[in-house]
Amino acid sequence: MKLVDPRRLSALVEQARTSPRRRAHLNIHDDTAESINRLAIALEPDTYIRPHRHSDKFELFVLLVGRAVLIGFDGDGVVTERVEVGGEGTRIAEFPVGTWHSLVALDSGSIMLEVKPGPYSPTPEADFAAWAPAEGDAAAAACRDWLQDHAVPGLRWPGQFT
Repeated sequence: MKLVDPRRLSALVEQARTSPRRRAHLNIHDDTAESINRLAIALEPDTYIRPHRHSDKFELFVLLVGRAVLIGFDGDGVVTERVEVGGEGTRIAEFPVGTWHSLVALDSGSIMLEVKPGPYSPTPEADFAAWAPAEGDAAAAACRDWLQDHAVPGLRWPGQFT
């Protein structure tokens, strides 16, 4: 039996807080080639997750600790849905295959369980939204702040690249 106890989750949160990317992963699966990948992800509010999709995979999130905002987009970058998860509300959400999406942690020390089909393969450039800045780009923090505070259905990020 595999167990993830509070001590391991606390260590994961500390890793995220000291990571330049402000997030950290704990693989629960033994090998990334497994047919189902499961991982705990600790997220800080200042991490940036570039909007992306998984062309051939769904992605399931279970909010374990804290709060986050999950955002879905259409192919042109228009926000189609925005859901806050955690707190006393929704804790489980699934993005269907091919859905453009991002997420933003609202609380320090937020932890999500992510489940998606394996095997793991890095997200190809074509599956990152061309209209959103890349991680590390000077505009990434502004995009993250917009996602957190202003991204609601019907709007597009005003700093779009395309």
